[in-house]
Amino acid sequence: MADSLLNLDDNQPSAQDREAILNKWKDKPQEELLEAKVNADLYVKTLTARLDDLRNDYLSLREQHQAGTELKDLIDQLKSKPQGDDNSQLTNQGNNLPAIKPEDIDTLVTQRVTEQLTQHQRTLAQRENFKTVEAKLKEQFGPDYQNAYKQRLDTLGLDREFADDLAKNHPQVFIKTFELDNVKQQNNVSVPRNTQRPGSFAPSAPVRNWAYYQEMKKTNPKLYLDPKIAVQMDADAQALGADFGLPVD
Repeated sequence: MADSLLNLDDNQPSAQDREAILNKWKDKPQEELLEAKVNADLYVKTLTARLDDLRNDYLSLREQHQAGTELKDLIDQLKSKPQGDDNSQLTNQGNNLPAIKPEDIDTLVTQRVTEQLTQHQRTLAQRENFKTVEAKLKEQFGPDYQNAYKQRLDTLGLDREFADDLAKNHPQVFIKTFELDNVKQQNNVSVPRNTQRPGSFAPSAPVRNWAYYQEMKKTNPKLYLDPKIAVQMDADAQALGADFGLPVD
């Protein structure tokens, strides 16, 4: 199993991608370039707010993970604390420590074997989780997924070690974080529309503002993380302007 999903030695910008983008826009008229620049800046503003919100969610998850690890370390220290300290006062008073019974030795041996088996099973599970995540990355971005993956890491503000830990121990969280569960669902997801069904009793469509998408993130996170929703959110933000309610820094 590889140590990390990100191979830093191969993580170099693609000159072919840059050349393709340059060829696409170099002969465009100035008016079209200006319109594209304005739309791009507006999209970046909406996307930044969306990703900042997601990053805060996963930084909170990271803090919870670290707190759990520290608690486990404390419990392990308490378990491994020598028992002689607790009985030192009794020894000084002339009392002998209780003799070790054969069944106590059997119990210790059993516990040790169980711990080793558990660790082996955990290692196997981490290896399978890692392979699953790596396959998802290749399915989403192709065999050379390194550049796209590095960009996602930078955008979300996550370090490589934390992402690798998610891949090994929490693969579903990793898949949701990097939007890898949308590969087979893009053709099935329908973006909510403003149109109403015909008829006088048709309910009015909700206003798709920042609060609307926050509620979607809570009730249907899989839909919220779909790339189509990011595009729709940008369109709604441009249509509503200040009424969209983007968070202010």
